[in-house]
Amino acid sequence: MGENKVPMHIMFLLLTDVISFFGRPTMNQSTEADTVFSSNGTDIIFYFGITSNITLMLFIAQERHLLVAYPQCLGCCTSIRQSPAVTLLAWATPFGMLTLAVLRYNFWFSVSLLAPFPFLLFFAVDSWRALHCSRSNPPSPDRRRAVWGIGAIWANYTFLYAPFILSVLLDALSFKGQVPYLGLVSHLLLYFSPLVDPFLYIFMTKGPKESWSTD
Repeated sequence: MGENKVPMHIMFLLLTDVISFFGRPTMNQSTEADTVFSSNGTDIIFYFGITSNITLMLFIAQERHLLVAYPQCLGCCTSIRQSPAVTLLAWATPFGMLTLAVLRYNFWFSVSLLAPFPFLLFFAVDSWRALHCSRSNPPSPDRRRAVWGIGAIWANYTFLYAPFILSVLLDALSFKGQVPYLGLVSHLLLYFSPLVDPFLYIFMTKGPKESWSTD
C-alpha cells in the first residue's frame, strides 16, 4: 500500500477542531441573550475555530470538486492553492470574519458565514452531475469518495453551522424573539462540530463502505 499523506488543509481543519473543542465557552442562559460573544478570550478562541472550520471546509470541498468534475485542472489549482498568497488569504479570512463579530457588525458577520453555502451546494450538485455523466463506468472509488465527502461537508455545514448563522442574522435584523431558544440550540450544535470533522475525514478517505469494515 502506498504512502497516504494527509493534505495540509485537512490537518489545519483538525487543528481548529482541537482549538474549538478546548476553547468552547460555558453553556448558560446568557448564551441565548448574546448570540455572538462577549469578546473575552475563551469566546474569541472558540469562534476563531468556528470561522476557520467554515473556511477550510470550503477549501476542501473545492479541491474534491475539482477531482471529480475537472481532474485536468487539479494539478494547476493545487499549485496555486499552495502558494504563499493563497495560504495567507486562507488564514486572513477567518480573522477578518472574527473582526466583524468583535466589532458587533452582526449582519455582515452572518453574511460572511453564509457566503460559503451556495458554493458548497454548487460543488455538491456539480460533482454529483459529473460523477453520473462520467465516461468511466463504473466511476473510480476516489471520485465516488470525493462526491460523498462533498455531500458530507455540505450536510455538516447545513445542520451544525447554519442554525448559528441564522441566529446571528435574526439577531442583527431584530427578529430573534420570533424564534425562542434558537441561540441555545445553535450553540449546542456548534459544540458537536469539532467531534464530527474527524469522522468526515475518515469518511472521505475510506468511503461509506470501507469506513465500517476492516481491511
